[in-house]
Amino acid sequence: MTQRLRPDQSGKRRCLKCNALFPSTGAGNRICRKCSKVNAKLRVSEAQLAHDRGAKRLNGESLRILDAYESSLL
Repeated sequence: MTQRLRPDQSGKRRCLKCNALFPSTGAGNRICRKCSKVNAKLRVSEAQLAHDRGAKRLNGESLRILDAYESSLL
């Protein structure tokens, strides 16, 4: 088990994508170098990323579920 680090501490953290331990510079650095390179090669526009962020997914497919507020606007 790894030691719990403060957000401003550098040290070994688990990659959020592949779960491997890697040397991190801080809490903002949560993706290992290998996965970062893979992410950089993906052909996704900033507009698509902004649209998909926070979207609920099931088996990789985006789910669009209206909450009570959104459905009251329709």
